[in-house]
Amino acid sequence: MNLRIQCQCGALHGEVSHTERALRGVCYCKDCRAYSHHLGQAAVAHDSLGGVEFVATQAQHVTLTAGTQHLACLSLSEKGLLRWYARCCNTPIGNTTRNWKFAYVGLLHTCLTADPASYERDFPRVQMRVNTGGARETPPAMTFSTIAALLGFVPRVMLSGVNGAYRQTPFFNAPAGTPRVEAIVLTKPERDRARAAASHA
Repeated sequence: MNLRIQCQCGALHGEVSHTERALRGVCYCKDCRAYSHHLGQAAVAHDSLGGVEFVATQAQHVTLTAGTQHLACLSLSEKGLLRWYARCCNTPIGNTTRNWKFAYVGLLHTCLTADPASYERDFPRVQMRVNTGGARETPPAMTFSTIAALLGFVPRVMLSGVNGAYRQTPFFNAPAGTPRVEAIVLTKPERDRARAAASHA
């Protein structure tokens, strides 16, 4: 199945395919919260425990069909994750590593819920919770299901780095493997402000 990707203002959109191969998860780390605070999106990005919901998929299954001129990227540090967003309305889109051969992308739910019914149809339940130590309160235990989900998902990501499928990505330039747009690395004061806001929210 395919699911629409769309920023909040609708200028940037596309789709994620093979949703049956993706995983719905929640991350409770301070950096995911800081990222959404920096974009002014905490109110829509966080759940009641401070978690950020995402869909883990492979970059080859993500297509951006319109508004790609609005695609922007930031990072909390020189070596941190690349955090993609739509600059037209600051909608968080997804996170990737800096190595395009590890073709993982965590699409944030903020760009997947233009049609909530379709989102719930394709991803009816949370399959994993990560970095739970950063949650405001203890989230439901999912240790076994998280491990089981990752054991099925990670080998597919690794395979795409071997068979060349990683080159099919809207986030990097082929064949150089450079980010499609230059990542803006937050300054220390910017990072400190975002993390402080995240810790007090």
